[in-house]
Amino acid sequence: MKTARAAIALSASVVVLFASSVQAATNTISAIIPWQGQGQLFPIDVNKLRFLGALEGIMYVETADGDMNEAFVRCPIVQDVDAEHLSISASGNCEIAVSGEDSVYAEMSCKGVAGFCEGRFTLISGTGRFVGIKGSGKMTIRSPIHALAADTTDGTLVHAAAGLLQIPELKVTLP
Repeated sequence: MKTARAAIALSASVVVLFASSVQAATNTISAIIPWQGQGQLFPIDVNKLRFLGALEGIMYVETADGDMNEAFVRCPIVQDVDAEHLSISASGNCEIAVSGEDSVYAEMSCKGVAGFCEGRFTLISGTGRFVGIKGSGKMTIRSPIHALAADTTDGTLVHAAAGLLQIPELKVTLP
């Protein structure tokens, strides 16, 4: 009887020790966000405009196992459009809301040419089951904002911008 109790206690100690020494789990997922944007355009130099606004959409995430999940995304952004050189740059932050208690916060930035911006998407924190989340991956944004900017006047409100944000290999680490 004492031997059985000792074996159970030893087994429990090994399980607790092993569980505390396990490293954080890292997975690679693929994410895509078709988005709609709204905001305002401002001239900031000759042939240069700045878009201040937000992108909103649904993030579709596919895991390595083929599971598909979705979450609501809202990203306030700043995007500069250089009409002379047809170049763009953008930066912003995102809230990815899975539920009322579970959200992930991210930063993004990119540079590119009219209609196509390449950069980085970085997970910085989370709430609920995502507390301690970290991760990053290369991203691309496709957007017609440069075409809309060419046909607008100072201070124009933009309500119908749309595009696609893709993160094909987002490495995610949860503690």
